[in-house]
Amino acid sequence: MWRFAIALIMVVLAGNIILGQVFNTLLEQNQTQRKTRQFSQEQQSLLAQVKLIRSAFDSGIKEHAINQWLELNSKNEGFNYKLQSLKDYPLPSSLLEKILVDGAVFLESNEGLTAYSILTQGQVLLVTQTNIESEDLQTAWLFTLIFYSTLLVLLLLFLAPLLLRLYKLRTAAIAIGNGQLDKRLKVGSLWYLKDIEMAFNQMAEKLARLMQDIKLLSGGLSHELRTPLARVRMGLDTLCETDNPEQKAKFETRINQNLDDMEALIHALLHFARLQNTLDNTAKTEIDLNLVLKQQVEKAHDPRCQLITEQSACFIQGDKHYLNLLMSNLLNNALKHARQHIKIQSTQDKDFTTITVSDDGEGIPDADKEKVFKPFVRLANQANDDTSGYGVGLALVERIVSWLGGQITIKTAKQLGGACFTIKIPRR
Repeated sequence: MWRFAIALIMVVLAGNIILGQVFNTLLEQNQTQRKTRQFSQEQQSLLAQVKLIRSAFDSGIKEHAINQWLELNSKNEGFNYKLQSLKDYPLPSSLLEKILVDGAVFLESNEGLTAYSILTQGQVLLVTQTNIESEDLQTAWLFTLIFYSTLLVLLLLFLAPLLLRLYKLRTAAIAIGNGQLDKRLKVGSLWYLKDIEMAFNQMAEKLARLMQDIKLLSGGLSHELRTPLARVRMGLDTLCETDNPEQKAKFETRINQNLDDMEALIHALLHFARLQNTLDNTAKTEIDLNLVLKQQVEKAHDPRCQLITEQSACFIQGDKHYLNLLMSNLLNNALKHARQHIKIQSTQDKDFTTITVSDDGEGIPDADKEKVFKPFVRLANQANDDTSGYGVGLALVERIVSWLGGQITIKTAKQLGGACFTIKIPRR
């Protein structure tokens, strides 16, 4: 989510800076053009007012009447008239010469555009047009409105992909809630949204796997417990019907064995059910794979096992306990089905670490290569018809390999002829 926050901050800052520069330049150009275009009209209007007053003054109207007229007309909107002494408004000689030539000098101030004109040798007439700034203010407000509107459109364009993705996320969440556990989001190309979509898909994948595990465990538990429960019931019925001490002791032993089998089954089921949660909460560290393989082969202590590793250390990111559990289950499976030879080999290149465990047993038919990784699936060995165990060993192997980010495949061993389990774990 931090990527989206960074992207949003970048868009807001860039939009403010770039749009601010653009609109500031446009506003300045507009004001310059407006002033250049309108000053001539305003100057003519002010000059007409000056000429009107000068003509009235030249006609012989008394000064106090002129003052009353100026005071009266100053109340009108748009113009302000003042008659002051030249001593109070001294002007440079250059401006005085310009007044004599043009009749007035025009200067702009905060109050507006003012025309300076000399009525007599000692009096100055000031006529100010005060409605100039109102149009400038309107223009500034208009540009401000356009600026924030453009920035808002830019933000909406930025947020549009997010809103679309959120809508798709909502649709996918509703679908998963309705039982469509295979629903996934298509990961887009926007770098600040990819992590959200990938996180949702990972959550959906874990949820689907959890539901699958629940179905497998519930179905497997009911199936696996049916036989020992029937044996326990039969043994109890026999105990109730016989008085022979030897038969009672015999059936008591069988009942205890069946109860032990049931306890072991439940323990295996709980171990498998808790595996995914414990894997998610386990930190990965650097482990020497060759050392783990060597320890497992020494622990098996079987002359059929042959270990082939590189001389240098082979490090992978994982957990020592779960790597030992993985290799222990793979090796026990090979020991269970092999005749005379088992080969364990590890290799490493710049991209992958590869582990192979092959044997010279009967192998696994192509139709069953995907089934063996499901809990409670046990394939009968064609040589000895050994179906011991609960069928969760290879399921544990597949789950641990997935946690390591790798893949496991089953092929036919080229040299030994039996099954060959190949695990490829990416180094990065």
